[in-house]
Amino acid sequence: MRRISLIIAAVSALVFGSCNNGKQVKLPVTRTFECDVLVVGGGPAGIGAAVCAARHGANTILAERGGCLGGMATAGLVAPFMSSTTPDGQTMLIRGFYEELVNRMEAQGGAIHPLKAQIGSFSAYRDKGHHGLTTFDYECLKRTTEEMCKEAGVELLYNALFVRCDKHRGRITAAYFATKAGIWKIVANTYIDCTGDGDVAYSAGAPYVYGDGEGDIQASSLFFVVRGVDWKAMDAHDAACRKAGDFEGQFYMREILAAREAGEFPMWRQKIALFQNLDGTATVNMAQSDGVDGLDPKQVSDALTEGREQAAIVVKFLRKYVKGCENCELASTAEQLGVRETRRIVGEYTVTTEDAKNSVRYPDPVFCCANHMDIHRKGYVEYVARNTNDPYWFPYRALLPKKVDNLLCAGRCAAAERPVMAAIRVIPPCFAMGQAAGTAAALALKAGVRPKDLNPTALVTTLREDGVYLPE
Repeated sequence: MRRISLIIAAVSALVFGSCNNGKQVKLPVTRTFECDVLVVGGGPAGIGAAVCAARHGANTILAERGGCLGGMATAGLVAPFMSSTTPDGQTMLIRGFYEELVNRMEAQGGAIHPLKAQIGSFSAYRDKGHHGLTTFDYECLKRTTEEMCKEAGVELLYNALFVRCDKHRGRITAAYFATKAGIWKIVANTYIDCTGDGDVAYSAGAPYVYGDGEGDIQASSLFFVVRGVDWKAMDAHDAACRKAGDFEGQFYMREILAAREAGEFPMWRQKIALFQNLDGTATVNMAQSDGVDGLDPKQVSDALTEGREQAAIVVKFLRKYVKGCENCELASTAEQLGVRETRRIVGEYTVTTEDAKNSVRYPDPVFCCANHMDIHRKGYVEYVARNTNDPYWFPYRALLPKKVDNLLCAGRCAAAERPVMAAIRVIPPCFAMGQAAGTAAALALKAGVRPKDLNPTALVTTLREDGVYLPE
């Protein structure tokens, strides 16, 4: 039976900040919860972690700072899901929980299965790296993930912003959240950091790397949606350019240069990028800011404002220069900035670029994928070539931060070198990391051991039983 205690108490206090004059600010803890597994962050990694931990018997709480699940896939308007298949789109590599979710959404008319995806308007007309995409409906994703949490017995806590944790002798003993009702405290046996930024790991003193390790950080994007696109005209233009072998014309690269010279396109993006949605609207990935520290709320605020200014400029450009977009209108902008990179933990093992280049196998694999390693720099995207066409692997040890015994990290903050994380930070691999972390947390609890001491063979066997693609 779930052991969640609700204690109204003003006796204990949380110190979470200080003023310039040296006086500390203290607020009372108004509620305390207890659980087996606490997942912090309700994006793809957090969803996979919470549902899979609960399915394997752990009393689980999922705390999310916003008001819905999905993270960048919903609040960030990031669509479609990037590839979960081999580069040719023929074999699905990321399966398990992710495939179950896609199947459930597809049954509701809320997704196109990646094995049914085709190059065209749904892939922004791109071939390279865009086979096996999953077009989906934002609201269907919110609803379906909530249903899966409810079915598994996950306790959802929305509008709960993680602020800090307590740690004693290498273990986290409590996590604290800012809410409208004051500070809430959650005590768990095991914690899973799915914040993207590694907030829990950082608070617990786990070592990490920021960006490239020398201060450089990938560009951030603000996604937005436009309506009123004539997709037949877009298709006709694409077909004509392909027939003529006109790559620059296909993506309106010459028009962008002309608009930039005329002061009508001040961003550095070089190609148009419109992904058709199920309802006929288009998700646009063309507004981008450089050098934004995703850990600095002021910089993020400025980037959100700049992104919305850019969105309006892009819409004007589309209406003037792009066939099929003459009557398009801005429908919505994301409420969450697309931050590609901040902290990555130093794990019990860190996946190296050479590992991914050469498809190195591990004794504790938890998923495999084939996503491109692409680093978004100012003015261009840098691609890191691989030495094999085989999928590359991710080990369980890369979810385990050093110096903290009862913490796992899944998603963008896991342990991988920069080029590798540039590939696996996209949504399907994050679901896979979450499934592995949640399953491992529950199995470790059952075995009475630390996550770091879990038998990896038992984890791999369980993941295979749960549909994860891990070929021998």
